[in-house]
Amino acid sequence: MKTIKRTMFLIIALVALPVVSCGPSYTMKAPDSFKRFEKSNDFKMITADGVMLKAREVDNYPEASLEFWTDAVAQHLEAQGYIVQSEKCFKTEKGLEGCTVNFLLPHGAQDWVLSETMFVVDDKVVLVETAGPYDRFAAIEEDLGKAVLTFNPNM
Repeated sequence: MKTIKRTMFLIIALVALPVVSCGPSYTMKAPDSFKRFEKSNDFKMITADGVMLKAREVDNYPEASLEFWTDAVAQHLEAQGYIVQSEKCFKTEKGLEGCTVNFLLPHGAQDWVLSETMFVVDDKVVLVETAGPYDRFAAIEEDLGKAVLTFNPNM
């Protein structure tokens, strides 16, 4: 009977393993002010005062360069009423090329910042998105710029 229970446990564990390990795996040395949502399988973080950060990926379709996607995102968000505040392209510590575009948008009585950092990795576009009220974002902007230099999509 114990052998059957052990065998069933191993089968269940092996079946569940792909579910636990599926999905994108990202690493980044986030600023100390950010805390990770530990119970989430997604790459999501937040500061105590509400600045949110997450990473996700979309298909690189149609297949295009980082320059194309940076321009496409900027044009799309400008058409939605966002204002481009700044744009900076860089290489990560691992040599991956990325670009960050910061946008401003009125949100109620406050201005908000949406920061879109993009990387093109094979057939995916990886986005690191940060959003929050302007004054709160400005307080961590420099640290965030350093953090994206450590981003690694582990693909």
